[in-house]
Amino acid sequence: MPDPVVSFCIPTFNRARYLGCLLSSLSEQLHNFPHSYEIIVSDNASPDETRAVLDSWAGKLPLRAHHQPTNLGGGANWQFVTSRARGTYVLYVADDDLVLAPQVAEVVAAMEANPGVAVTYAPWLLHDLVANRTEGTFYTQDGDALIHKGDHPALLDHLLRWSLFPEIAIYRRAALQSVMPRISNEAFYAFVHAAEFLGQGDILFRKEAFYVSVTRYFANEPQRDQTGMEQARHAWDRYRGGLEHILGIAKARLGDMARAAMVMRIQHLVAERMAVAVRLRMHAGSDDIENYFLASRVKALGYERLLPAPMAALSVRAALAFLAGDEELHRGITSLIYVGELAPDFRAYIQSRAKVPVRFEQQVPALDSLRDCLVCGRQLPKIDESKRQRLLEVNVKLLSDGDVFAKFPA
Repeated sequence: MPDPVVSFCIPTFNRARYLGCLLSSLSEQLHNFPHSYEIIVSDNASPDETRAVLDSWAGKLPLRAHHQPTNLGGGANWQFVTSRARGTYVLYVADDDLVLAPQVAEVVAAMEANPGVAVTYAPWLLHDLVANRTEGTFYTQDGDALIHKGDHPALLDHLLRWSLFPEIAIYRRAALQSVMPRISNEAFYAFVHAAEFLGQGDILFRKEAFYVSVTRYFANEPQRDQTGMEQARHAWDRYRGGLEHILGIAKARLGDMARAAMVMRIQHLVAERMAVAVRLRMHAGSDDIENYFLASRVKALGYERLLPAPMAALSVRAALAFLAGDEELHRGITSLIYVGELAPDFRAYIQSRAKVPVRFEQQVPALDSLRDCLVCGRQLPKIDESKRQRLLEVNVKLLSDGDVFAKFPA
C-alpha cells in the first residue's frame, strides 16, 4: 500500500471512553475525506479497556495500534506516536479532543500548494459537547500569516502581537523528522518547536481552527485532568524561556533598541499568563500563600491591574492561610483561639482551612488554663519572658495578628 497523505497520531492513556468517542467521530468526519489517511494510536500501558476499544475498531478504520509494555510518560508517548507516522502530513490529536475534517483538508491543500511550508498552526475551538455549545476560540488573529524561513524576529513579533500559543499544528513529516522535537523543562515546547521548524521552512499561521478542545464530553463525567489547564497554572517561566529562546536566535537580526523592545513585550505576555495562573489557582482552591507570591511578582512587573483580585485581598487570604495552616505554628496544637473582631467571611475562611478546632473570643482567656493552644489576636496581653517560657512548656503560643499580616504586605 502506498503511504497515506495524512497521519492522525493519538497518544492515549487510561481514557478508553473518550478514545472510543474520538475514533467514532473520526470515522464519521473522515468518511468523505479527500486524502488517504491513517490513524496511529499509542496506548501508554493503560490499565482500563483501551485495548478492547482499539480491538473493536480494527478493520473499520485504517488503524495501527501500539501497546506500550510500560508507561513512557506523556511527552515520550507523543514523540513515539508521531515518529511512527507514514503520511506526508502529521496531525497530533489528544485522546479526548476532536478534529474538523473539512478544515484539515483545507490546510493540507494549502500546504500542497506551498511546498515551502514546514508546519501550519491554528487556534482551536473550545466546545461543550453536553450543551452542544462552542465556548470560543483559544487565541485569535486577524487573518492568515506566513512567516518565511529563518525570519525569527517576525515569528517572535507574531507570537507576541496575538498572544499566540503554537500548540495545534499540521506538520510536514519531512520537517518533523529533521527537527526531532523534544520537550524541555526550561523552555515551553511549542515556542521552541516553532523556532526549530522555522529553520526548516516557512510557517503558516491560519486564522480558522481545524481542531476542537472538548471542555465537557459527558454529563456524568468526573473531573478529568486537562494538560492545558495545569500548564496554565504553572508554566509562565517556561513561556518566558521559550520566547527568550526565540529572541536569542533572532538577536543577530535585531538592533539593541529592537531587542530591548522585544524583552518588554515578552515581559508583558508573561505577566498576563501569571495573572491568568493566579485566577485559575484561586478558582481551583490552590494554596493562597503561593498565589500571593505569584501575584506579588505580577505587581513587581507593573501589571497589578491584570490580577483577578486586589493585592490587599490576596494579602489577607495569604495571612489567614498562614494562620490556619502553617506547620510550625500548629505543631502539637489541638485548638486555635482568635481574640477580637473578625469579619464573618474571614471567620469562615479560617474555619474551612484550620487543621484544629477554632474558637472566636472577645477577650483573652485565662492563659494559665490553656494547653496545646495557639492564641492569635490584635490586643494580646504583654507578658515577660519568664511567663512566655512557662506557656511554651505547655505548648501555648501567643501570636499577634499584626505580625501575621505584616508577613504579606499588599
